[in-house]
This record gives sequence, structure tokens and C-alpha cells, in this order.
Amino acid sequence: MQTRLCVLVAAAVTAGQLGYGQVGGDLEDVEVLDPLVITASPFVESRAELVVPAGQLSGEALRRSTQSNLGATLDGQAGVHSSYFGPGAGRPIIRGFDGDRIRILSHGVDTFDVSQTSPDHGVSIEPLFADEIEVVRGPASLLYGNAAIGGVVNVLGKDLPRQRAIAPIVGQAEAYYGSVSDEQSYGVALQGGEGDFAWSAGFLDRQSNDFEIPGFAESIYQMEAEEEEEHHDEHEEGEEHEEGEEHEDEHGHEEEEEVFGVLESSFVDTRTGYLGLAWFGDNGSLAISYSDYATDYGVPGHSHAHGHEDEHGHEEGEEHEEGEEHEEEEHHDEDEHGEEESVAIDLDQSRFSLRGELLDPFDFLDSLELDLAFGDYRHIEFEGDEEGTTYERDGYEMRLTGVHSPIGDFTGAYGFQAKVDDFSAAGEEAFIPSSETTQYGLFIMERLNQDWGAWEFGGRIESVDIDPEDPSQEKRSFDTLNGSVGFVRRVDENSAFSANLVFAERAPNASEIYAFGPHVGTQTFEIGKESIDEEFSTSLDLSYRITAGAITGEVTAFYSDFANYIYLEFLDHEDVEAIYGEDFDTEGLDVFRATKADAKFYGFEVDLRYHIVDEADQAMHVDLIYDQTRATNETLNTNMPRIPVRRLGLRYEYQNNDWLFGVEGRWHDEASHLAPNALPTDSYTLWNADVRYRIRASESVTVDLFAAAHNLGDEEARPNTSFLKDLAPMPGRNIRLGVRTRF
Repeated sequence: MQTRLCVLVAAAVTAGQLGYGQVGGDLEDVEVLDPLVITASPFVESRAELVVPAGQLSGEALRRSTQSNLGATLDGQAGVHSSYFGPGAGRPIIRGFDGDRIRILSHGVDTFDVSQTSPDHGVSIEPLFADEIEVVRGPASLLYGNAAIGGVVNVLGKDLPRQRAIAPIVGQAEAYYGSVSDEQSYGVALQGGEGDFAWSAGFLDRQSNDFEIPGFAESIYQMEAEEEEEHHDEHEEGEEHEEGEEHEDEHGHEEEEEVFGVLESSFVDTRTGYLGLAWFGDNGSLAISYSDYATDYGVPGHSHAHGHEDEHGHEEGEEHEEGEEHEEEEHHDEDEHGEEESVAIDLDQSRFSLRGELLDPFDFLDSLELDLAFGDYRHIEFEGDEEGTTYERDGYEMRLTGVHSPIGDFTGAYGFQAKVDDFSAAGEEAFIPSSETTQYGLFIMERLNQDWGAWEFGGRIESVDIDPEDPSQEKRSFDTLNGSVGFVRRVDENSAFSANLVFAERAPNASEIYAFGPHVGTQTFEIGKESIDEEFSTSLDLSYRITAGAITGEVTAFYSDFANYIYLEFLDHEDVEAIYGEDFDTEGLDVFRATKADAKFYGFEVDLRYHIVDEADQAMHVDLIYDQTRATNETLNTNMPRIPVRRLGLRYEYQNNDWLFGVEGRWHDEASHLAPNALPTDSYTLWNADVRYRIRASESVTVDLFAAAHNLGDEEARPNTSFLKDLAPMPGRNIRLGVRTRF
């Protein structure tokens, strides 16, 4: 490994010395207090003028936060957490909303993966190739459809050139090594062009083994629950089961010893690349790109699958009846064929993107923008060496947005959006049947500018058709209506207050309607409901923003009230037998069924920076992040599952010429509002530190040497948002060493 890292360092430095053109590194490190956020509005150009709460991750902060998946990269931003299913799969959770309530976009259109169907399915975006990531916290369904009822994450990558080239060739190269999983990553991103033409190209390779953990993979609460369930089963099943108890205890102990210190099936192997071309004229531009994303990653938590099923009584009856002889034989088979219990995913996606813009195309339009993407996605789930279920998704999405010329004090935009995608699943555990989904939407947003600020309002109508391939299943069609009204008011030159009220409808997706069957990734049996209808919500956001001065940032309070909120309800064995009969075979998995309820989500977010020193050659600041979300099932008077806990983060950063130092701590509270059947989650604090030294090799070349330490205290951390929190903790102490060059 040391040899490879040395070669990569030498190659990066050499590439930097051979490059030419204007370096952009220094410009990216300049503090931008009022960044452009294009995802939240098609015509508002600064964060201070936005009605909706939105944020942006870019520059040095993005490079420091980049992880192997999008959820982990954004985890730590105000109001944003990760679903965490190991390093290979992590989807952003915004204010407790995940899945099909959060739209993950690339250049404003769909990623065309299947990450919204299950948390073990990865997002097909490489964070290291992102120029910036924009997050809209709260309903964005007006612009992006009913699946954005909880928020939007839009990744603006390097693959699609968005401006003229500043030199024939410029670029960035990066290589690093991570100790916790023997992670090795290297990548290069190049841009260039001349005159009206620009191009971009990039490649990345990342490999990591199973990562180290501070203790056992199973939480103490999981162990206690299994032990309690085991004693209960022993009491019910009598002496025959008691005779096998000693062997079972030995077997369980051996499993714990095997997973102590290392989390099995937590490896990642990613290879991705892209090529982009663009033309820029006086009255518009056109850019196209092709990218391919391929990754193989393990799905943790399955080394416990057999024991977990036994302890919950799903399969133990037959085994205990056959006695100790059968158990010993089965244990031998598991030891001999242990790989068959592991689960991994082989994912591959190719994607074609196009962006075109016309300036002043008509007298009544200032601009007209077309965003288009075609995606071809496939992943195969492996159980050991055996191929399991294959998921495929292909289709296109198109957005056409026009910003009209000012009419008096009014500015605004309107547009059309269309999306067609074919989804198919084949295999014994294809719990979601194949279907075709088409969506068409029309939207309008208007802004009435005033001396004190502005009013903003708009609406969207959308039609959704879900047509299953199986003729025995009924086609479902939905028409949704969304509306919003809000305002932003300047308090003074450096601050503003905003409020936004949204009425939204969300159509159920194919999984919520038609799902029926086992899902090996989450070890569940999921059941949809064909008669389920749309959900309705009313959401209010109140924000106070400070854009200049010693303290900058944003404080936001939010509230969402849902009717017919669609969620997966846990069914115990008595419920399953009562509803589906004693002969209903769930293959020993926990059963979840789509159902609806009234629900409330509310909380607040704090994202502030205190500027201690802000000079040309040095800067010092302290960042404060705090967020809290509460979510309740009003119908059953219970708590919603996997809701983020209270979190407090502090970061101190000092930069002096070529040196940058940072240290931070993130405290996560214990889960005090548990959902039914959920095990407790303990509090934990993660301490991180980083240092960077910049070598200015020439006027146009910089080389950054960096080191970062994560979880310095080697603390056991289990996010309450994760399906795997009791089977797969987060990585232990990790030291990352690397080099980055810009030329």
C-alpha cells in the first residue's frame, strides 16, 4: 500500500508541474457569505433573498466532508442526516424524511437509481466529482414534483461544463489512504477548452476492505433482546430445546467473536468516469456529458441473520423439533459455507445528460433552460457467490424552465417537467414487481418585489401513472396539486426574515402500492397496499438569516402536518396470522405493511458561524450546528421510527497562509422518543481533526498535503436513523492521509 500511495503522490505532483492554466484553488477558499443557490429558485440569486431554507456545500468544506456515499458526505449539515447502511449505501435524510420524500438530483434531474426503494441501495453519485451540493430543507415539490415533499439534494458535478474554459487544460488530482478499512482512493478531474468550446473528463478508483469497529457488531440491547427471547422460547418449548441450549450459546459466542473488531461485508470497490462537452455562445449554451458509475459493496448485518431469526422465533420451531443433531449439522454447514450468508451488491449505471440555455429567446422571456437526462441502471444482489435479485431501471427526465421578463414589480418562472422510467426486478426476492411510471407536471412561481423584501407564491399540477407489468395488478393514476405562499423581509442590510407555507400532495410509489415479498438487504418482508391513496401535508418554515458581520448563518423552525401519511407498519406474528392466516410464509423475516396515518413533524435547525479573524492572510472561525426533529404518529399516538436524535456540533478552524487546522466535535443524544418495537440508542460524541499544508509549486500549481482523523475517541456510534443500528456500528478511529493538486 505504501508503494502505491508514494506512486500516486509523485504522479499527482508531476501532473501539477506539467499542467498549465489559471489555478482556481485560492478563489475557492475565499469565504462566501451569501452563496448562489440555484436549486431553491430559478430566479433568485442569493441565499439572503430566498423564501425557502437552503444550504450549499462547496470548496474546502466539501473536500473535507467527502465520503464514499452521498449520505455520509452531507451528514453533519444542519437538518441533514444519513440513512447509513454501511459505507456503500447512505442516502440523505432531511428533517426525518427519507426515501421517496427526498429527491436526489444530478444537475437538476433524476439520478435514475433505486436508492429510494430501500436504504441498502446505493445512490449512483460520486461525491468526489461534485463541484457543489445544494440542499433545500423542506418541501420543494413545487419545482421538483411530489417526491420532493421533504426536500431536495442537487449535486452539480464536474461532468457537465457550466461555463467557458479559462485555459486549454486545468485540473485536479487526489489520492489518499484511510487506515480504518485500508482504503485507497485516487482520481483525476480535467477541464479545458478554447474559445466557445469546453470539455471535461474524469476518472476515480476507490477500494476499501471491511472496516474496523470499536467492539462487537451487535449492540448490547440487541444481545439482551436475543437472550430474553431465547429464554422465553426455551420455557415454551421444554426440555428438548433446553438440551440444545449449551450448543446454541457456544454458537452465538462464536459468532460474536467472529465479528468483534471488524464489521463484515463493509467493503467498497468503486470505479467511475465521465466525459463532457459544451459550447457557449453570446445568446446561449449547450452541454452534454456521459458518465459511468460502477461499484461493488457489501451489505453489513447479515452475519447475524441466522441467529436473529432463531431468537425471534421465525424459524426455530422446525429446527428445535429436529433436535441437537440437526443444529450441529447446520452449524457445520454455516462454518463451511459462511460466504453464502454474506450479502453484496454489484451496481452499474450509465447516464447521458444534456443542458441547454437560451438567453432572451423571446420578448417576454429572459431565459429558457432545458435539462435532460437518460439513465440505464442495474444492480445484482449476491448472497455469498450466488446471484440473487436483479434490479433494473431506465428512463428519462426532462425539465423546461423559462424565466419571464419583469412585469412591473413581478418576476417569475414557469415550466414543464416529464419523467418516464421502467423499473424491473427479477429473482426470488423481487419484492417490488416490474412497472412503468410516467409523470408530467406544470409549475409556476411568481415573486412580487417590495421595498422591504418580496412576496413569493406558486403552484404545480402533476399527473402520475403507475402501470404494473403483471396484468392481474391494477394500474393506478393520481393527480396532485401543490401550492405555496411566502415572503422574505429584510430586517436590515445584514439580515432577513422569511416564512413559507406549502400545501402539498404526494402520490404513493410502486413499492408502497405493489410490494410483496422478502427483501434480503433489510431482512424484512414488505407488503404494499393497492388501494392506498395520496398523502396530504401542510408545512410551515420560519427562518432568520444573517449574511454579514461577526456572526453569520441561519436559524429555522419547521412544522409539517400530514393526513394519510404513508409508512411501513410493523406486524407481529399474531397480526400476520390474523390477517393472512397461519399458512402465510414470511420466510422468517420481520413483516412490514404499507399503511396510512395522521402524522406531525416539527423541530428547528441552527447553523451559525462566529468570525473571530477575517483578514486577507489569515482567518479564524467557530461553527455551530444544532438540529432537532420530533415526529409522531397521531393516529396511534406513537413515535415514528428512525427519526434523527438531537445533535450538537462545534468546529474550530484556523487558516494562516498555507496552513489550515480544524478540530470538531459532534454530540448525538440518546433516542428518547422510541418507536414501537425499537431498541434504545445510546448517545455518542465523535471527535474529528484535520490539517492541510499547501505547497505553491508555481504561479499556477498548488499541491495540498492533508491529514484527517475521524472518531478520534474510537467511540461506538450507532445512528438512530439506520435500519442496521443494532447490527452495524459506524467505523472506529480512522486516519486519512492524502495529497491533492490543482493545476
